[in-house]
Amino acid sequence: MDSITQIALGAAVGEAVAGRHAGWRGAAWGAVLGTLPDLDIVAYPFLDSVGELAFHRGITHSLFFAVLLTPIVGAALARLHRRQEAPPRQWRWLVFLVILTHILLDCFTVYGTQVLQPFSDYPVSWNALF
Repeated sequence: MDSITQIALGAAVGEAVAGRHAGWRGAAWGAVLGTLPDLDIVAYPFLDSVGELAFHRGITHSLFFAVLLTPIVGAALARLHRRQEAPPRQWRWLVFLVILTHILLDCFTVYGTQVLQPFSDYPVSWNALF
């Protein structure tokens, strides 16, 4: 899925989860985190064309990645914005749900997303979008 859609969806989820307590920060962090799984492209200079296709939508697009990243980034956001009314649990939910929606949105593409990495390489694809 394109980055603009992921940013918009991340911002919407961030606003829905933390907007009432965190204000604009919920939408802003949702937008930033909405593109986080796609940062796997920084490895592209080290990969050939086939490697790029195999690596993208891999571990950074998995539930494992979402679960691993949630407490780390959630704690960092809670600490950074500790003066806000949003409790730490709300920041963790924001991180998890934004990354989860990114993963699910990419499952709609024809390319497939390895949601169960590192346990399975099976690409989940619902073939609804190109």
